Amino acid sequence: MHERLTLAARAAARARCPAAVIAASLLVVSAPAMAAHKGGVSPAWGQCRAPDPDARIAGCTKVIQEIDKETPHNKVAAYVNRAGAYQAKGDYAHALEDFGKALEFEPKSSVILAARGAAHHAKGDLDSALADYDQAIAANKKNAAALLARAYVWRAKGDIEKALADLGDAAKADPKSTAADVAAGALYHGKGDHDRAIAAFSEAAKRDPKLAAARNGRGACHYAKGEFDKAIADFDAALKIDASYVGALVNRANAWRAKKDFARAKADYEAALAAKPDLAAAKKGSEDMAKLIAKKGSGAATPADSAPPEAEHDHN
Repeated sequence: MHERLTLAARAAARARCPAAVIAASLLVVSAPAMAAHKGGVSPAWGQCRAPDPDARIAGCTKVIQEIDKETPHNKVAAYVNRAGAYQAKGDYAHALEDFGKALEFEPKSSVILAARGAAHHAKGDLDSALADYDQAIAANKKNAAALLARAYVWRAKGDIEKALADLGDAAKADPKSTAADVAAGALYHGKGDHDRAIAAFSEAAKRDPKLAAARNGRGACHYAKGEFDKAIADFDAALKIDASYVGALVNRANAWRAKKDFARAKADYEAALAAKPDLAAAKKGSEDMAKLIAKKGSGAATPADSAPPEAEHDHN
């Protein structure tokens, strides 16, 4: 069951760092769980794996109504699949109840414990989430998803060191994933430890050269250090990977602005506005640059200006 139960490790929410390190993997096991059945007696099994939550709930309920006819494996699958559907609908009470039923059959399942923890986490019950993640990790110390999820709980509780420790273990448990490195980079940046943040983002970029968020994150750290040329190089790289990356456009605009290259800054602000017309930072930046360029064009000395002190991390 451990191998067949698929837990999504993607964000249930997105947030800007470093104010909140709920990046590409917040609530790392928060997306609906889905389990594969083997054979199965009930004709409703196809519906019990339907992508639509309501259809899946209906199908799994039919299976559960005759659950005694199913194998232990399939009993777990039915409850897990229905739990995932309830969770997708935001019905955490029923999701938790069904995960509890599944755990009656497999009480030491690291994956199901982590899934229930994610339901508690999504509900905002951090202590219950932490308890389930603890058990999940005790059952399988290499459960990278649970380690990553627990790191976000520690972050929410303000224990950055424990969060970083879990992120380090998650990176070791899943060397191919970039989520832990990106999250660690954001946390280090939030602490003002820009060199460690740069190292973490560099590791993420090494693991996935096409991860624009790693380049943007590293660029933001260089920006914070006043290394504007290095920052621009990273923002360039992020935009080469994803030309529509609005966060990188604004960040590069700010870096050009810090270098007093107002024309290039204005061009990037306007490109960001074209992609996202309601973006206040880009609108104000563009207006500021227009005024500065006009003053400079009048023959006056280069006007005083201050670029934003921080670049934004917008990890996808």
